[in-house]
Amino acid sequence: MPDKTSDFETALYREIIESSPDLICRLLPDGTLTFANDTFCRLFQSEKKHIAGQHLSRFLPEKGAETFLEKMTLLAPENPSESFRITVMLPPDEKRYYLWSIRGQFAPEGETAMVHGFGRDVTDRVRANIQLASRLQLEKDTAEIIAEYAFCRNKEDFHKVTDKALSIIGSGKNADRAYLFLFSEGLMVNSNEWCAPGTASKKAGLQRLRGEDYSWWVKHLHEGPFSITDPSSLPEEAENEKSLFLTLGIRSVVAFPIEAEGRIVGFVGLENLSAAPSDLENDFPILSSISRVMGKTLELIRAEEELRATKNMYQGIVETQSEIIVRFLPDCTISFCNPAYARYIGGKPEDFIGRNLGEVRNKDVSYLINAFAGLTPESPTRLFENSTIMEDGTVKWQLWNDTAYFDEFGNLKEIQSVGLDISELKKVRREREREENKALALFENSPEAIVASWDGVRIDQVNNAFCRMTGLSSEETIGKAVSETLFPQNDHETLRLSNLLKTANSGKPAVDEGPFTTRTGETLYLSILALPIPNATEQGRGLFLFFRNLTAVKEKENQLLANIEKLNTSFSQTVEVLAQTVESRDPYTAGHQRRTALLSEEIARHMGLEEEIRRRISFAAAIHDVGKISVPSEILSKPGLLHPIEMALVKTHAEEGYQILRKADFPRHIVEVVRQHHERLDGSGYPRGLKNEEILLEAKILAVADTVEAMASHRPYRPSLGIKTALRFVQEGRDRLFDADVVEACREVFAAGFSFGE
Repeated sequence: MPDKTSDFETALYREIIESSPDLICRLLPDGTLTFANDTFCRLFQSEKKHIAGQHLSRFLPEKGAETFLEKMTLLAPENPSESFRITVMLPPDEKRYYLWSIRGQFAPEGETAMVHGFGRDVTDRVRANIQLASRLQLEKDTAEIIAEYAFCRNKEDFHKVTDKALSIIGSGKNADRAYLFLFSEGLMVNSNEWCAPGTASKKAGLQRLRGEDYSWWVKHLHEGPFSITDPSSLPEEAENEKSLFLTLGIRSVVAFPIEAEGRIVGFVGLENLSAAPSDLENDFPILSSISRVMGKTLELIRAEEELRATKNMYQGIVETQSEIIVRFLPDCTISFCNPAYARYIGGKPEDFIGRNLGEVRNKDVSYLINAFAGLTPESPTRLFENSTIMEDGTVKWQLWNDTAYFDEFGNLKEIQSVGLDISELKKVRREREREENKALALFENSPEAIVASWDGVRIDQVNNAFCRMTGLSSEETIGKAVSETLFPQNDHETLRLSNLLKTANSGKPAVDEGPFTTRTGETLYLSILALPIPNATEQGRGLFLFFRNLTAVKEKENQLLANIEKLNTSFSQTVEVLAQTVESRDPYTAGHQRRTALLSEEIARHMGLEEEIRRRISFAAAIHDVGKISVPSEILSKPGLLHPIEMALVKTHAEEGYQILRKADFPRHIVEVVRQHHERLDGSGYPRGLKNEEILLEAKILAVADTVEAMASHRPYRPSLGIKTALRFVQEGRDRLFDADVVEACREVFAAGFSFGE
């Protein structure tokens, strides 16, 4: 006698495997499949009966199959399982990520006899991590670019760094083209350009755009960063801009003005040929910082170019003694000054000769006398910066080259000083220092907790957000091991962090997300990103740790799920009211929609369809005859055969139901299933005569369930034909009227004991 308990357990196990949302398969050691569940078959669009005997490489991409087979070779009794991630490309062009876990089944000799595989879709998590990493990478790259601009000393350096900056910005924001325009004598010149692969360069044709022809654009640059997402909608005054964008095929553009010396000198732009660059609003501060640094760098280059020119002139001045030169005695009494010096200070040479340098400069010059004591015949020169208070009270800075002259006994007789005005250079330097301080403030005041470790082992720097999150002061953390400082109360969390650090120290970014307990005992849901810093020290690489507190986000997600559940309940109640309304007009078919919904959902479950699809089928089935509201009740309840005109009226109910539900803003998929439930594979159905793949799977299931229930129920014009007759009818119509898989599932459902419960 068969063991019913064992059969039940086997059936239950099979149901769990087949209905699992995860990919489940069984393979031979050479990669040949012996079994795959319905989820696997649906994903790779393969019939279950054709799975056995197929090689794994038929379903996975070449590299993914190689990884899978390689991991299988590592299985052994002492190492029975492996985990790894594989990327799968699904039509038309969708990239999905699956986390695979495989476990070996071994023969007594220790050889692998069978391998069981379990694949879980982790696409959403991977994409979130990629997005976060991309954002952090952009911030890191921006900081590096800003640092590189600080070392630009000429236009060649500037354009080289700008090319790199455009590449980082353009690729990071998925733009098709990134560029720099500089203004020159009323013209806009495209000086630098980066293009995405496959995007043609436009630089050659954008070299001499007259600013007056694009006054609308220039006006908006003076107002700050801005974006255009639809060039065709630009106002009339921007007709030239619109024409240019449409001619070049530009669908969207973003511009960041560059300001130098108090005026707009150019702009950085990002453009797309299809859609706007992603998430730009959040990145405006980062991208704007690059444009600001560009402006400050251009100021510095201009100032240093002027300085170099002045230095060249200074050399001539030294040789001819004709420019900004002053000579004075060891006590700082001026013995000579040229006209240029006199003009600089404000006067004539005779106004200064014989006066003390301290009186002229309006400051104590005892420090100069002390400095002169350090000059010797062997080392008679020095270069230094000094400030002078002018007659109007302003302060100007000079770079001075002092040369001491000695007598034959080595006694200091006179000093000649040649000066260069570096006031503008000092101003630019101060501005750069302020920008660097802003960058430091950005680190300190970032809402994300950040840890810097230059050797990848010990903490070198933490920001304020980190101190607030952990309850630790910077003094309590700096110099201590990263893995032992952050979460010392929890061995599991310490191990997770250690694994994260290990991956980052190997040169790969790493992310961990989950609950962590701080020193204060508070449990936070954190996303931790570890980014390696190549060549941070002579000992090796360092790393940055970014801690993002997602606790509030998780709470909102949970609340959202609760709200969705409430909406589903409300929607179900609406469907029930509609179903009752229909049946109130046709008492002879009362319960038809409810019974059809029960059978439809059971067929879908037997076919291994996901819960969401089963839910849609159930909702659609419960109201599939709502269009009969528009059919006169005397026709619905008429005994005997209907007149062709009456039958034509009845056949309108599918389209009428569609129109009613569409106007009521029901979910589009449910509305379309209601519309299609009388369509047949051969095109003989109504209302649109759809065929085969034109018909939704949910509608195919509803068509079979509707037919079986109608034939098995009493009608005014005939008695019940019975379940057997109904099943025989749909069986005879398989592949012609009804989907064969659906018909087979329906027959198996009834064979398993399904009934309408009445």
